[in-house]
Amino acid sequence: MATQLGKVRGLGSAKSGTTPYLIKQFTGFLLAVLTPFMIWIVISMVGKSYAETRLALQSFWVAPVVFAFLALTFEHMRLGMNEIIVDYVHASRLKTALVILNAVFAWGVGLACLFALIRLFVSAPAV
Repeated sequence: MATQLGKVRGLGSAKSGTTPYLIKQFTGFLLAVLTPFMIWIVISMVGKSYAETRLALQSFWVAPVVFAFLALTFEHMRLGMNEIIVDYVHASRLKTALVILNAVFAWGVGLACLFALIRLFVSAPAV
C-alpha cells in the first residue's frame, strides 16, 4: 500500500519485484536441496587422483547435479547482489553500471564454469 506522500512523489509500488523474489527463493530452496549432494561429491573425491576425479565428474549421476548446482548458484548470486545494489546504491548511473557489471560477472564466471564442466563431460574418459 502506498502512502499519500508516496503517491504524490511517484514512489508507490514499482509493480515488479515479485518475480525476482520468487526466483531467488526458488533457487535458494533448490540449492538447499542440492548442497548435501555437493558436499558428499566433494568429500568422496578427497584424496583421489586426477583421473579418478575426472571419471567421477563424467558420471551421469554426478555431472547433472554439479551442473544444476553451478547454474543455480550463479543465478542466485546475481539476484542477491542485484537486490543489494538496487536497495543501497542511490546514484542512478552508478546503480545502472553496477547492475550491468554484476550481470556480466555472474554470467561470465557461471558460463565459464559450466563450459568447463560440459567440456569435461563430453571429453574422452580418463585413463
